[in-house]
Amino acid sequence: MNFRKTNRRALLAAVMALSLVSVALADEADEAKLATTEVDVKEALLQKGGAAAAGIRVTMDGKTAILTGTVHTHAAYELSTEVALSVPGVKKVDNRLKLVTTEPTRTAAAETEDSWLEAKVKRRLISDIGSQARKLEVEVVDNVVSVRGELDSVERKGLAVACIQKTDGVKKFIDLISVKGEKH
Repeated sequence: MNFRKTNRRALLAAVMALSLVSVALADEADEAKLATTEVDVKEALLQKGGAAAAGIRVTMDGKTAILTGTVHTHAAYELSTEVALSVPGVKKVDNRLKLVTTEPTRTAAAETEDSWLEAKVKRRLISDIGSQARKLEVEVVDNVVSVRGELDSVERKGLAVACIQKTDGVKKFIDLISVKGEKH
């Protein structure tokens, strides 16, 4: 009888130890995934924003990317959120960036011009790629256009990119479009 109690206790202790090890391994895997996503976001910011994104730090909290640091243009400030949202694993962005700039404050005229350009890009996308255009999010700041979303084919993405690049008024295009089923 004593032998059985000892075996049960030993077995229970072994099961508890294994449970703790698997929890620790799962936590480590989650941390590794968060760290990888942080690096992916930083790389995307640098790739799409260049030197303007150099002062941005990224921290992941679950599926939320927290952006901190300093940027020097209105475009870098506003487009950083769109770039971060384009990275797989990011569902939300908490943009805590500080804008330190010598640029003049954006005027109502500049905001209106960006809104017109956004509408023009959206209309051309609908005309060129049809209803798939509804899957794309268009943002414009200082005539810099970013488009984020997922399309069903490489061909349709090519049409969308060409359409955007041909639109009058687009100073720069930041391509954040993915294709369904392709690795990002």
